[in-house]
Amino acid sequence: MTIQRLTGRRGGVAAFLGCCLTLATAAAGVEQTVQNDSLMGGDTGAIQAGFVDGESAAVWLTSPCDGHIVAIQVFWRSLNGGSPQTVEDSITIAQAGAFPVPGAPLEVLLGPVMTDGALNEYRFLDKNLTQPIMVPVTAGQVFVVSFKFFNDPPPQGPSVVTDTDGCQAGKNGIFAIPPGQWFSSCALGVSGDFVIRAVIDCPEPPGACCLVDGTCVPDQTEDDCDDAGGVFQGGGTNCGTITCPEPEGACCFMPSGCLDFTLADCTTASGFWQGAGTTCATTVCFPSGACCLPDGSCDDDVADTDCEAAGGTFQGDGVLCSSVSCPQPSGACCLSNDNCLELSEADCAQIPNSSWAGGGTDCSDGDSSGTADACEVSCTPGNSNGDTDVNALDLQAFIDDMFTTPTPEEICAGDFSGDGMLTTADIPDMVGTILSQ
Repeated sequence: MTIQRLTGRRGGVAAFLGCCLTLATAAAGVEQTVQNDSLMGGDTGAIQAGFVDGESAAVWLTSPCDGHIVAIQVFWRSLNGGSPQTVEDSITIAQAGAFPVPGAPLEVLLGPVMTDGALNEYRFLDKNLTQPIMVPVTAGQVFVVSFKFFNDPPPQGPSVVTDTDGCQAGKNGIFAIPPGQWFSSCALGVSGDFVIRAVIDCPEPPGACCLVDGTCVPDQTEDDCDDAGGVFQGGGTNCGTITCPEPEGACCFMPSGCLDFTLADCTTASGFWQGAGTTCATTVCFPSGACCLPDGSCDDDVADTDCEAAGGTFQGDGVLCSSVSCPQPSGACCLSNDNCLELSEADCAQIPNSSWAGGGTDCSDGDSSGTADACEVSCTPGNSNGDTDVNALDLQAFIDDMFTTPTPEEICAGDFSGDGMLTTADIPDMVGTILSQ
């Protein structure tokens, strides 16, 4: 594009359709579109079709926040519309530089595909959509977005478009060939601002968050409020001017009453609140209760059929585990002299050097070894720490076991005297076993 061809030449007039090609979902935060042009849906703009291959149109834009440039938009239009798509050279995001010359490039999108009649939007640097545009900017920072042609636009476009209400000084530039340098587009006779825009993701300011219980939490991000199950009241709001609604829910009364109350009213009436949004019309009060399980533990809020299926004993609708005492199961209590008693875990613990084999076990001796099957213990002599080797580390474990309550496996590994205990009498054989390895 020569300077002479630019002067006073704007091409045809195109209708601004307001459509776009969105290639990704919006980023988190609040997206703001930064532009110099004034075009809106239904407005008209001038098609700048005098460019040639290698020339560029650029805009100087200002960031409204500390955020990231996440998308670039370029309006591309022919006089009659419907022209085939073209692949142009590139779109460059650069530092402000010294107008009308852009500064150092910050990011480059190669080969943008241009669609006639569209505000073409680009959110990725590559055609596979794997490298999102993410250029950090600060509030008040000036940056440049330039569009470089690969094809000579036909006389009636498609090409880049300007608005028609005047060219703002210091905000629009053209790289012209010849002479191969940057100029102010206003100085070259272009009478409008290029419709080249940037989308900046600005963080939303914190605000008030109304929780499900009706309380208000200040200075929350929308994500934090969502994670807490609350309703974000908007960036910049504060709890001093927000009245959070107090939710109602089903309030159950013993033995089978129900009223739709707020949490506060339900608590005052000594009821059992079923949660925000529940109603008595759809709530069955106390459909479950405490269930004593075979291992002696207790689970709250278990339906009677589920309790029976688990082999437990249902304690009644609305009954809590805190108000019942579940019978403890018996099991094999293994004594140090190889005897066995069927006791509860608590009773077994009262016998020195004993170990409980677990609920439901018994003292049967199926292999006629003289020791109850549940009490039979296998071990490697000298392997007191239970790893795969017998070495000096086992001596320290053996000594530690002497001054605690050893497990059957620990007694088995260190009881060389056969008295069912770990004593100093076992030390010589323990040391000898270790040294023999």
